[in-house]
Amino acid sequence: MSEDGATGLGGGGSSLDGREPTWTPQWLAAIRRRRRYRLVALVGATLVGVGLASVHWLGLFVAGALVGLVSETLSRAVVAGLTVGLLVLVAQLFVTPAMSASEFVTLAPASYVAIVAAVVAPVWGSLVRGVL
Repeated sequence: MSEDGATGLGGGGSSLDGREPTWTPQWLAAIRRRRRYRLVALVGATLVGVGLASVHWLGLFVAGALVGLVSETLSRAVVAGLTVGLLVLVAQLFVTPAMSASEFVTLAPASYVAIVAAVVAPVWGSLVRGVL
């Protein structure tokens, strides 16, 4: 235990108790502290992640990790990951205009896998905020 009462690697706090770990890069901590920078970074991370998700499904995980990294807290990172997943589902409906939402769901079980992956992968990726 360090003199400030925190335990863990590096002697610093963790992102779970609201303090930045000692191994968090300074530029990332600065983005998280300033609301305007954080919002710009969240939009940029979402656009990059959704762009990657249009190429490969691992882009969903990357999208969640990117929005999680710039989020202020772990709980906000999870909400941001869930939001990205829901945005991907809405984008899917607009990208496939020849198919309505009800027709998409009738493609079970493949559509169920797509829906679960679109929600779970970004949320799982956003948990990287608990590390950095």
